[in-house]
Amino acid sequence: MEVNLNSTQSSTPDYSQSVSRQAAAPATDNSANTGNTMSFERTKALEQSLRDTPVVRPDKVAQAKALVNDPNYPSDEALNRMSGLLAQHINS
Repeated sequence: MEVNLNSTQSSTPDYSQSVSRQAAAPATDNSANTGNTMSFERTKALEQSLRDTPVVRPDKVAQAKALVNDPNYPSDEALNRMSGLLAQHINS
């Protein structure tokens, strides 16, 4: 259902219109605001954790290669269960 409160405006959107974005507000130093400080510290910790995480995990690559080379993966039981779930969702 579409509600058009402005009857002089076309109901078809004009995709050529550009959307202007507001510039981000400059950061301020609110040392007294513990909420911002905690958020900043958590952000720093998250960024450090991301820097410390390796881009490639050799153990997971080896596991994926083993599964790709396994002719029994996924098992017939797993395939049957997945197909049963798909059939249930198609019928409902």
